[in-house]
Amino acid sequence: MQTSLSLESDMPKGAPPKADDGWFKQIFKPLKPAYYQSLGLALVINIIGLFSSIFALQVYDRVVAKGGDSTLTALALGMAVAVLFDFFLREGRATVLRKVGAQVEVAIAKGVYQRLTQLPALELEKRPPAFWQSVFRDVELIRTTTTGAPALLLIDLPFLGLSLLLISVIAPPLLPVAFAIIGAFSLLAWWSERVIRNAAEVEKEKMVARDTMLGELTSARMQIKASGDRESMDQRWQENYARWMREALDRSKDADRFRDLSQGMTIAATVLMTTIGALAILDQQMSMGALIAANILTGKLVGPMVQLVSHWRSFGQYAAAKNRMSELFALDIDQMHAPVRLERPAGEVKFDKVTFSYPGCKDPQIAEVSGRLGVGGLHAIVGANGSGKTTLLKLIRGLYPAQQGQILIDGADIHQFGQADLARWIGYLPQQPRLVLGSIKDNLVLGAEDPSDENIIRACKRAIAYDFIVSLPDGFDTDVGEAGGRFSSGQRKRIAIAQTLINDPPVILMDEPTSDLDSTAEAQFVASMKELAKDHTVIMVTHSPVVLKQCDGIVVMDKGRVALAGPADAVLPKIGFAKAPVTEGQGEQS
Repeated sequence: MQTSLSLESDMPKGAPPKADDGWFKQIFKPLKPAYYQSLGLALVINIIGLFSSIFALQVYDRVVAKGGDSTLTALALGMAVAVLFDFFLREGRATVLRKVGAQVEVAIAKGVYQRLTQLPALELEKRPPAFWQSVFRDVELIRTTTTGAPALLLIDLPFLGLSLLLISVIAPPLLPVAFAIIGAFSLLAWWSERVIRNAAEVEKEKMVARDTMLGELTSARMQIKASGDRESMDQRWQENYARWMREALDRSKDADRFRDLSQGMTIAATVLMTTIGALAILDQQMSMGALIAANILTGKLVGPMVQLVSHWRSFGQYAAAKNRMSELFALDIDQMHAPVRLERPAGEVKFDKVTFSYPGCKDPQIAEVSGRLGVGGLHAIVGANGSGKTTLLKLIRGLYPAQQGQILIDGADIHQFGQADLARWIGYLPQQPRLVLGSIKDNLVLGAEDPSDENIIRACKRAIAYDFIVSLPDGFDTDVGEAGGRFSSGQRKRIAIAQTLINDPPVILMDEPTSDLDSTAEAQFVASMKELAKDHTVIMVTHSPVVLKQCDGIVVMDKGRVALAGPADAVLPKIGFAKAPVTEGQGEQS
């Protein structure tokens, strides 16, 4: 059974996020035949389940009362066949649901991953990594609820009517008692859901906060160890963990209370059925065999109802997870491809009164920035911390949308292009790049249009990374470790730079590319970028004098505005630097 899914949002851009179950229907619609098959198997299984009560009725009323040995043998053989048949039916149903569960989890996980990679950068930055990890836990929760024990319970519940029907035939005086038992357990299940649902949601929020701090602690473990101050972090961790533990214990206490109450009600149901049945026998309204059979049927009624009380929390968690997933799929996503694939740009970057503010901030981070960079040349953006340098790079890359004004590449507004198009044309190195698990080559070819050996080698040589990579025993197959932990910060930076250059983009954006490089590597890298800038537009956020003295143009940012911009010869003296002399074979660029 295959599923073909397209979990793209049909909402117009700018529409407020709204829970939408369209994704859910797309996933489960192809699986309806499997659920109908499970329902059919459940019907046969529940009919066979009635045989034990009929067996007891016949044994007590015919075999014991009348001494029918041959009848007992026939009944026992019949039950043996029924039990064997029941086993194979249950195995078949479990197999069907396991296959459905695998397809459900794969389909939802794939959709969540695709959505995660297509969400706008601002949407991703609004929530901590622990939140996105919890989304994938929601995937597992939906799978277990729709194909596990809760699903089996829901499939079996409609067939409680078969037990009630049989009770009405063999023990009519006990039918009102059976209805009362079902009503009592239904009320208990509803009550448990009301009590546990809110506690479970609060517990999840505390768990996300706990996991967020755990992620920070593990990421900064060496820094914490080196600081020698474990007590303050230990106190913060204990407080955070204690808040989650309190909520978990409160929820567990409520769940245990309802479980114990349901067990007590189970005993009470048996006592009540036996008492009323005994009175009916004394009144000669039913036989002893009918009472035994009715008690067996009552057990079949009570069993699912007890499970309903236990699993009601799962249903509440499932509803919350499904709603969170619906909200995720209702979020606007980035356009991935332009309607028409334009030719490769030359590399001119132009700003026209660009303004940008972070959500919830009154003051703009970028305010009416205008100017032009390229075609070609090595350009630097400088300024104090918080002046908007990094934000400006993200705007050029299209990671953030300009609220006012335009950013144009070769005269074309970047808003018309998709993220996949911009990734080919604009290479972007963030301030703190991270390597992912895998080999050096795995990291280099991330997003590569043509991951050929030639392109990999070219990018590594431009990033001054080739020599150190080939000197490793495993070369490009070397595992980078967790977040690139096998390498020094400078080596990680050079691998990340090579990955930025893998598509040979005409526009290259780099945020503090030389911050982790030694003086020799920095000089080699600047020379490489100077050569590359002859036919590429290279824009760097930097404070390095070595880089600044080789730049063709410089933009000085101050509080989100352009305070000064122009050729490096004119700007450098004003910010306290002198232009480096032109070496032989190295020309100036306009």
